[in-house]
Amino acid sequence: MVECGIYMTNTSLNPVCTFCNGPLTMKFPGGPERFDKAYDVYFCNTCAIGATIPAPSLAELDGLYASESYRTASGVRFHKPLERLIYLFRLGRKRRIEQYSKKGRVLDIGCGRGLFLALMRTGGWDAAGTEFNEETASYASRAYGLDVKSGGPSQWGFPDESFDVITLHHALEHIPDPAEMIGTCRRLLKKGGLLVIAVPNMSSLQAAAGKGAWFHLDVPCHLYHFSEAGLAGLLKKHSFSIARIRRFDIEQGPFGWIQTLLNRSGIRRNLFYNLLKTPALRKRALAEALKTDIVYTLMLLPLYIPLSFVLSLVESFLLKRGGTVEIYAVK
Repeated sequence: MVECGIYMTNTSLNPVCTFCNGPLTMKFPGGPERFDKAYDVYFCNTCAIGATIPAPSLAELDGLYASESYRTASGVRFHKPLERLIYLFRLGRKRRIEQYSKKGRVLDIGCGRGLFLALMRTGGWDAAGTEFNEETASYASRAYGLDVKSGGPSQWGFPDESFDVITLHHALEHIPDPAEMIGTCRRLLKKGGLLVIAVPNMSSLQAAAGKGAWFHLDVPCHLYHFSEAGLAGLLKKHSFSIARIRRFDIEQGPFGWIQTLLNRSGIRRNLFYNLLKTPALRKRALAEALKTDIVYTLMLLPLYIPLSFVLSLVESFLLKRGGTVEIYAVK
């Protein structure tokens, strides 16, 4: 049995899908070892959803999301120009939601530092959030005065049918029981309420090209790995109707290609991504990187940046296999 209650399975012999109890077959190697363990991704052909095996323990997950390993104590992760872009991306997310729902009460599950919720509240929404890690939850509460709960759904204390909108933006893949979480979202949503879920797309061209070097294959942080069909199927099983599927994300798609191409070029994994972080967070990456890795990154970026935008447009609009997928579903 795997830790965190993710699968009822023998991890060394015959892994079993937690959704349908069918067999899992290995799809991707998981990349570099963490916690002195090798992680692989096993895929269920029936459910079109993958799983990280072995699953990290709760203590390991808590360490992964601690502020100084994931973001600084101030909540900031990147340089100021990039943080400004992130602010604009969050405004864009707010505007998309308001195309489908009138202003009311919104819950952001996995709200991180709380920037998106702060923007929603400024725009007239009643905003609440949740976080796995108490440290991160306390920052969002402190910095923005938000109502942010930590822990699992049983600890949140939200009444049934109390939200007009619930969002999980690149959060569902981190959750030990995605099916239970979607059921919780249905319970907490009002009739006609909107559920918005964005995840990396395991069936994307980007994933197929990157394999174990794919930027969005973040094991062991990502416990599950969704295809568009797998996520849509899970939502339909919980009686949600699909209102929109968004396959192109200017924030996630092109950069996913840039870093994946760099990873496939033999440069230290995710070096460029780490170089964009604040000095406190990039210190370790610089200490462990070879000078040649940095030189090669700078040499390849002028080629890979325009190529990545072209590839992202092709996979999203022509092939309909975007690097990430965002689904808008109605209760």
